Amino acid sequence: MTNESKAALWYDDYYRRIATDICPWNEFLLPELAGTLKPEHKLVELGCGQGHVLQYIAETKLLPQENIYGIDQSQVAIDFVRAHIPKANLSVGDLHQLNLPAENFDFCLLMETIEHLTDPLPVLGKINSILKEDGVLYLSFPNYLHLPWLIVRILAEKLDKPNWIKLQPVDKIYTIFTIKKFLRTAGFELEKSVGTTYCLPMPWPWLRRLERPPLTRALNALGLWWISFHPIMKFRKVSKRN
Repeated sequence: MTNESKAALWYDDYYRRIATDICPWNEFLLPELAGTLKPEHKLVELGCGQGHVLQYIAETKLLPQENIYGIDQSQVAIDFVRAHIPKANLSVGDLHQLNLPAENFDFCLLMETIEHLTDPLPVLGKINSILKEDGVLYLSFPNYLHLPWLIVRILAEKLDKPNWIKLQPVDKIYTIFTIKKFLRTAGFELEKSVGTTYCLPMPWPWLRRLERPPLTRALNALGLWWISFHPIMKFRKVSKRN
């Protein structure tokens, strides 16, 4: 069995547990999308999982289902999304083998996914090719400039406490500096960023509950997004005219 097949089985098992909560990064992404999307736009989410964002976009009629695309390596996840938005364009696939029409999308979402890619640069290059001129990529990831979480991860591995974290088959450690370098190399420029999850989400969930949206917004107003654990970064495809 290939590593890709093993990973797909891992995610199939993972997505048999239905998540109902909106993740903090999606909580801040949704208002941004609501103020940006127009009915004629096309949007694709890569690594869409159970598709909570895609379902929101469809249910609030920000986009017709026919203009919504989602790809995940888990058949279980895709079946779940398809049951809720049957007219959307959903498929099972490996992002390293991404096969979508060139310059077809206005927006791409890569939320909590880049750290699980074996080789992110070729995938980012393909994302650039499927976006239209001046297309937008929204990206979030675990930012290990968030030192408390870095300490938790190191301790979880050293003390053999896997319940403290959810390590996935590929689970790389990145900071915003690495991500910005990747995206610059792939032909994107950073347009804006917002921080989410300043408090530890695990292994002490009660700490996460202390962080309410007003506190998050206050920390963002201080320009501290770069030390948040799950920043949302908005990148725009560099125009060929530049």
